[in-house]
Amino acid sequence: MEHLLSGAGLFAQPAGVQNREATTAAPSPPPEVLLHIGPVAVTNTIFTAWIVIIILVLFVYFSVRRMRDVPSGAQNFWELIVELWVGVSERTMGHRRARRLMPLVATAFLFILFSNWFGTLPISYLYIQTPEGEQVPILRSPNSDLNVTAAMAILMIVLCEVFEFRSLGVGGYLKGLLIPNPMRWLEIFTRPLSLAFRLFGNIFAGEVLLATILVVAPYVMFVFIGLELFVGIIQALIFSMLSLVFLSIATLHEDAHGGHNEDEGEFEQVTHGAPV
Repeated sequence: MEHLLSGAGLFAQPAGVQNREATTAAPSPPPEVLLHIGPVAVTNTIFTAWIVIIILVLFVYFSVRRMRDVPSGAQNFWELIVELWVGVSERTMGHRRARRLMPLVATAFLFILFSNWFGTLPISYLYIQTPEGEQVPILRSPNSDLNVTAAMAILMIVLCEVFEFRSLGVGGYLKGLLIPNPMRWLEIFTRPLSLAFRLFGNIFAGEVLLATILVVAPYVMFVFIGLELFVGIIQALIFSMLSLVFLSIATLHEDAHGGHNEDEGEFEQVTHGAPV
């Protein structure tokens, strides 16, 4: 932590000074280490991820602590997000499973979206100087770090396998793994690779593009910032929608074990038993 406090200069110097190359250089794939907490190295991507989480938690808390029947302000934003994902989830997997799994997918969407947008902001000028004399940016999009995207992808696929295990039972799950089926094993390994590399590649390429345009043509920077904001939304949607599809496939067998009866009960409750 002392590195943050004792760094020589927290803000970038004006253009043309000695350290201009350090603040405008394109990012490298490995994230830079900011500090050490004991034996654990904290990179700038992890540090930014903590900031994004804190911002989201505080934003949600202050937005919905006084809920109103007629929403206004930030409550409108959160209701829009919830209604959007409830609608998409119900069309994908039905009402019962959607209400249970939607919070997981919506949380992933919000974290990825805010992380992407956070990395698009002109915050790469904030830096510290390490004891070795290296200029290190303090903030960097978490999704430009393959470690972060791989961790999210692996977590999502592990949850899919857990839900499928609960849905099929021990016998059904092991039967799907042990019977010669190369596609089953292939999808276990390719799904996290697809999720992790797609998100990392697009976000990291966007950061490199912005850093290059800042040096080559800074006067048209706003055009590329708008493009990267749009790409951030698309990539958050792709990751979340693929996760939603994987979860839907993993829990598909739940409908064969009581799902139809529960849906029929909900239908009768809505229609009050009247024939359609």
